[in-house]
Amino acid sequence: MKKLLAVGLALVLSGCGGGFDDMDAARPGGGIGNTVTKPTVPSIPDDKSNWRYSSVKNSDGEVFYTKAENSSLNTYPNPDFQGLEARSFFYVERERIRPSGISESVKIFAGSEVSCTPTCQIPIKFNSGRQNYLMRYSASNEVLVPVNAQVGKDLFDKFTRSNSAVVTLPIIGLNRSVEVEFNLRGYDALQMKLSIEGLS
Repeated sequence: MKKLLAVGLALVLSGCGGGFDDMDAARPGGGIGNTVTKPTVPSIPDDKSNWRYSSVKNSDGEVFYTKAENSSLNTYPNPDFQGLEARSFFYVERERIRPSGISESVKIFAGSEVSCTPTCQIPIKFNSGRQNYLMRYSASNEVLVPVNAQVGKDLFDKFTRSNSAVVTLPIIGLNRSVEVEFNLRGYDALQMKLSIEGLS
């Protein structure tokens, strides 16, 4: 009985794999067979939304700020940490401006340091149309923001009304610009309503 138990345990352990062999094989330039496959990020299906929503209320329970966040479908090599991937994301935001105004804008988080001091033209393709947008860069949090309210409003409209976007980022430390892709389908404007628009 003990022999059968020992044999069974040995089979279970061998079936689990060596763990360390898998880790070694994934190491760049080393491991069994000396082959590394770059991980890929699958695209989100057209019918699935990639948006995540949040809001802030005041002491009276009124919603005065809403935000919808969206992460890129693809990653790019992190120039600061070899072997790691970086991912970009952005969010659109709506905020109440007293007494009855509303501001709408966009923030793009690059994921790595961007060559933009302090402003630069960022090419963005919405659906099939490509255009440059003047953005201001903050190195402390690696974020790009529109240079003024008009550019912010224009970008807000395009990010929330298009099916897809490709943002070209001049990442420092890479030998080429990076194109990050976003699935914009499924944006829910109702979740971005403010209290002054009739919802409490």
